[in-house]
Amino acid sequence: MKGSIFFCLFFFFPFPLSFSLSRFLPPETEFLPPETTQLSGFFRNIPPEEEQTGLLLWFQILQKHYLKLFGANAIAVLSLLPCAYFIYLLIQTGDVVFWVVGLALFVLASPCQTGLHSVCVRLVHRMPVWVKDEFINAWKQEWKPSMLLGLILGVLWSVLAYGAYMVVAVDGGMSVGYLLMMLLAAYFLTGLTLFGYQQIAMLELPFGTQLKNAALLIFAGKLRAFFAIAVWVGMLLVPVIYYGLAAYILLAGWVAIGVMTANVIFAPVFSRLFLTGEPE
Repeated sequence: MKGSIFFCLFFFFPFPLSFSLSRFLPPETEFLPPETTQLSGFFRNIPPEEEQTGLLLWFQILQKHYLKLFGANAIAVLSLLPCAYFIYLLIQTGDVVFWVVGLALFVLASPCQTGLHSVCVRLVHRMPVWVKDEFINAWKQEWKPSMLLGLILGVLWSVLAYGAYMVVAVDGGMSVGYLLMMLLAAYFLTGLTLFGYQQIAMLELPFGTQLKNAALLIFAGKLRAFFAIAVWVGMLLVPVIYYGLAAYILLAGWVAIGVMTANVIFAPVFSRLFLTGEPE
């Protein structure tokens, strides 16, 4: 019941807020030319759409481009389902063959993750976006670095998960020191995942430079990088917590919304370092 309430609040509450602000205008000014229209109260300080950032930008993207997020999310999530199935079999049986197959399927799905990040980053930075073209481009031009990044991430995440499992199995629990080490490693790998696909999607650089940039951004991004990673992880945990509604949440665009949200938070840093060269 609580999961249903949460689901309805998230997906239906933002849309009344996304209607035109013209309904808040006084009647006598509603049909005046834009240059003579005056908003009152809180809405007087809202910048034009092309200058909106933060939460205003987030709502603007959700209002205007939800279907693009929905389509990109569907492709990315569906591409990961075969991998998820074999990881489930691995957990149930412990057979390493299922890990090999799951890893291979994750590597094959990596260009779709690049396409998803391309759509989200371009929406945040107000670039032209065609969902089909972004995914086709990811497969035609970025498949090699995408799959190489997927292989590296798959192996590293597997090593981390296996290490955590062995510590718990041998010691019967995890000490504070081990827990902090595992959390720090998970934080680094999450940042490498988020910024790695972002680099491949947006910048034509050698793979080694893209990987180095992704690793450096985890720390160079400072608080924005921290909150982008933390918010993304928090949103990914929602389907785990509300597992009864996980399928509906994921297919409704949740992964794409999470990637878009992280990029909204990180946008000033990415723009300063890679787009405009101007100070933040």
